[in-house]
Amino acid sequence: KDVSKARRGVDKWFEDYKVGQLSFSGSTLQNDSNDWDWIVIQDRVYNVTNYVDGLRDENSGKVIKDPTESDNAYLSPSLHSMIVNKLNEDASEIYSKLYENDDYLDCMDHLFYVGVVDTRSNAACQTLNMAMYVMLVFVAALLVLQCICSLLYLARPHRSFTAKDGESPVMIMVPCYNEGDKELRKTINSVVETQYPSDNKVMVVIADGTITGKGESMSTPMTLSTILGFDIDDKEDSSYAYKSIGTVTNNRANVYSGTYEKGGKSLKYIVIVKRGIESERGSGRAGNRGKRDSQLIITGLFNRIHHERELCELDKAINSALNSLQVPAYDIEYLMTIDADTRVHEDSINHMVWNMNKDEKVLALCGETRVDNKNQSLITMLQVFEYYTNHHMKKAFESVFGCVTCLPGCFTMCRVFSADGRCMIAQDQVYSEYARNDIESLHEKNLYFLGEDRMLTTLLLKNFPDMRLSFVPEAACWTIVPHTYSILLSQRRRWINSTFHNMLELLKVKTMCGICCLSMKTIVILDLIATMILPASMCYAVYFIYLTGEDISMLMLILYGVILGVQVIIILLRSRWDVLFFFLVFMIAGVPLFYFILPLYSFAKMDDFSWGATRQVSKTAGNGEKSLTVTKSSSADMKKDRMPENKAREAAQASRSRSSSRARPSSSASTSRPPRRSRHATEQD
Repeated sequence: KDVSKARRGVDKWFEDYKVGQLSFSGSTLQNDSNDWDWIVIQDRVYNVTNYVDGLRDENSGKVIKDPTESDNAYLSPSLHSMIVNKLNEDASEIYSKLYENDDYLDCMDHLFYVGVVDTRSNAACQTLNMAMYVMLVFVAALLVLQCICSLLYLARPHRSFTAKDGESPVMIMVPCYNEGDKELRKTINSVVETQYPSDNKVMVVIADGTITGKGESMSTPMTLSTILGFDIDDKEDSSYAYKSIGTVTNNRANVYSGTYEKGGKSLKYIVIVKRGIESERGSGRAGNRGKRDSQLIITGLFNRIHHERELCELDKAINSALNSLQVPAYDIEYLMTIDADTRVHEDSINHMVWNMNKDEKVLALCGETRVDNKNQSLITMLQVFEYYTNHHMKKAFESVFGCVTCLPGCFTMCRVFSADGRCMIAQDQVYSEYARNDIESLHEKNLYFLGEDRMLTTLLLKNFPDMRLSFVPEAACWTIVPHTYSILLSQRRRWINSTFHNMLELLKVKTMCGICCLSMKTIVILDLIATMILPASMCYAVYFIYLTGEDISMLMLILYGVILGVQVIIILLRSRWDVLFFFLVFMIAGVPLFYFILPLYSFAKMDDFSWGATRQVSKTAGNGEKSLTVTKSSSADMKKDRMPENKAREAAQASRSRSSSRARPSSSASTSRPPRRSRHATEQD
């Protein structure tokens, strides 16, 4: 009772302070060895002064090591020998050899225990602390630099566009899969309403199979026909063969073209519907070959036209449609890619083309992608700040150095041909590597099946070291992001795994700017490490802050303040007050999800190459061709314009002849195109 009462009194006296263990540093023990005798076992400090004093010879003062010669040697012979022979030293190694368990340590604790060894100041701990501070300082400095780079774009003056800025022909490619009327109509109408001249833009929609999305009453091709006003006749419409990628390397597609009118504005369009070969007819995914195959249809066309190679049947049909719309393939300067659920701002094409024309060293660029359904659920709210900071911090920083490492397929513009006649986005090396169909390893499957956009960006960086990949914050679009937890898991599994594997590929790019540690490759390495250690760092942060209760140093608080503060500064300077709210939501609910749960789930599912819950199709309309309603054909013009096999080269020549400024010298026998004159040469030129 007295002991219990005394302890309560001590606890009351200590108030908020805690009773802890007394710690001894190595230097303290060595300096105090003349005042008292000690021994260390497994980082526990034992004061054996009284025991050793009882063993000393009265005349000489020396410690008697033989336990049989002293009546005070009450410990076991082995324990006695260990103490007297390792006096004022660490005896952990000898103890582990003498005893198999900690029974004797319990005895030592009862008799001699006084504290523990302070390991916070040892070399290993100091090295780790120093490395942590160096890393935090580096990250803080990097974010400050990203903030400065973002401010450079903020300081750019407002632009006004002239008629000359709209002279460059632009193709807008829209790959689609299972999108319904709401998404497709929104995307198509936003393209129509852009300020770019209708005569110099053409939209090419590629339906990846006759797929009906979940909850939709019509297939995607049929929805397109309803919106754009063309008719589909399964039995009468001509289909055109081409070489595809995937397990089935042959495919056939229908081609429809026309002009879409809305609100006094018009839009030239071409719709390509992948139908599949005869053996696929009636299946749920007839003609489906993936987004990469859709991209290769267009880039392959540019590649073969540029090098005067033989055109496939589908190439001829597309080329004929472009000619009938008076937008010849060889005249097209820029290829813009958007997703079928993307809504583009009315001046986005103008901003992108203006930046392309201003600097002929820009190979490709992207704008800012914003969240269109940000208030739909908590899941969508968590993604608003992430999208914002990825563009205005990361992409702005990379753009200053001309090395944007990911050009998103939902909102990107690429240069088709350079001013000197080079083929760019469809260059042989880029096209052949991107069209690979021998993907076998886990690494390559993550690159080509899950991260097509990143892989294409890496190929551009690798094959065009003299060109730049840029970011244009003035160009904006809005996209639909996952609104449920399951869809977000599926999407981020693909994104995180493809990002990780793509960063490994970026390390092979030898032409990224900078030298040694001051280079973009260093940034890639940091991103790679951060991706791998995010879950572990979250666990460490929770342990450090909440479980140990240790005070955080002022330097660490300052560094964390800088890391968060620079992001808030960008939000405030851009007057994006709504993003500030979503930043708070992300810090409260998003950090555990995006920095712990999603990376762990992704790494555990690295061998899963499916789209999961992201792209669901209708179970009732999964019969492919049968889901399309047969109507009267209005594709007679297309069939009339279909080119015979022996007219492929004449079509390419006819396309070139429409642009006198790009006329090829008659004496040239080269298979490559002649140098192109820039549309933005001097007035004297």
